[in-house]
Amino acid sequence: MQIIETLNQGLKREFDITIPAKDMNSHLVTRLEVIGKRVKIPGFRPGKVPLPLLKQRYQTDALRDVIENCVDKAVKQTVKDHNLKLALKPNVTLTSYEEGKELTFHMDLEVLPVIEEIKLDGFSFEKYVVSIPSEQVSDVLTNLAKRHRESQPLQKPRKSKKGDIVIIDFKGFIGEDSIEGGEGQDYPLELGSNSFIPGFEDQLVGHDKGMQVKVNVTFPKEYHEERYADKPARFDVTIKDIHELPPVAIDAALAEKLGFKSLKDMEAAIQENLSKDYLAQSFLNTKRHVLDALAERFTFEVPQRMIDLEFDNIWSQLLRELGIDQSQAANIDGKTFKDATGKSEEDLRKDYHVIAERRVRLGILLAEIGNRNKINVSNDELGEALMNRAREFPGQEREVFDFYRNNESALATLRAPLFENKVVDFILDQSKIKEISATPEELEKILLREEEEAEKKISTTPKKPKKQK
Repeated sequence: MQIIETLNQGLKREFDITIPAKDMNSHLVTRLEVIGKRVKIPGFRPGKVPLPLLKQRYQTDALRDVIENCVDKAVKQTVKDHNLKLALKPNVTLTSYEEGKELTFHMDLEVLPVIEEIKLDGFSFEKYVVSIPSEQVSDVLTNLAKRHRESQPLQKPRKSKKGDIVIIDFKGFIGEDSIEGGEGQDYPLELGSNSFIPGFEDQLVGHDKGMQVKVNVTFPKEYHEERYADKPARFDVTIKDIHELPPVAIDAALAEKLGFKSLKDMEAAIQENLSKDYLAQSFLNTKRHVLDALAERFTFEVPQRMIDLEFDNIWSQLLRELGIDQSQAANIDGKTFKDATGKSEEDLRKDYHVIAERRVRLGILLAEIGNRNKINVSNDELGEALMNRAREFPGQEREVFDFYRNNESALATLRAPLFENKVVDFILDQSKIKEISATPEELEKILLREEEEAEKKISTTPKKPKKQK
């Protein structure tokens, strides 16, 4: 086999590879012999089929397999011989092949950049520490108690009032046309919950059981179904029954109902969960600053194909969020990108190319930091992440487990953020950390402000990458 490097520029490499005719013929004969041992041809015992007959019947399929295997082995040999760290799978283009002649193909690829030195000294970051006020724990307890009350039919007949649960049949119309999805039967609706269109629940207050009520409302301007947005509608409603809720009771019975030994244990669990939530929010905020600091300190050339792939993923997600069909022209129901986002498509593409380049560069850097410092995700950590993911789908836990365990790429989506967070923790352990006390409200304002500032930096021109050896 002959391997000739035809390009070595930056992170790009190209090779012309030739596999001799004798090797191709030998592999083809071997492949045909393997096929001959398992096929059944009238008049011949398995393994005794003449080679000319095997060629006549199976050469096309056999040759395809041989070319694929030979190219695969040649690619691996080239990568090994030249000590290449691939960014992505190489592109392979067959140059020529005829039976009895040599096989030639061209391979182009990109390698990962060589980061000579990674110094993590001198970093300093702020970390917000939130103390959970007792009022917030009380609010959670109250909401839990409200959600787990069991309504009962009225003991004495009376008119409906706010706080009642009315059992209703309803059907909605715009003009004379039925509203798609705008009907239901035996629907339990808590009056005052604001779970229906504004004004709907108010018009069901003050009625007796068995009453038929015509409810007139107007869909909100920002309603998710654009065809109904800002349209007047009528709902024919029958109040089939009226239930009332008992007073809110925060006691040992509630704790036992929710699986706690005592009310004190339930309060402690709520306190712990709230602390974990704010700790996670605070970590994400600090992590953003860590990534910003890394992006500022380390600049190097990044494989273009990796940037293009990341950009395609970001752009596809953006189009989905904007409701754009990629097969259509660049507009959103007649509106332009400018109308929808305030920027032209060209400017948006520039902005998101910057984001893509940054993500790829940071991904490569974090992976290198992790590898050099032997940081990895344990099976226990991955298992816990899988458990948490499964809990998001009550009743479908087994299906979620099976999906991830049988899909390595899906499992990688769980492993990646765990690894990234562990690397960030490693960096923080070596950095100067200033803890700042904050209330939940203050943290929320800080996170919102910094999120807005981060969005403004999207289009900032990145530093020119340093040349890699």
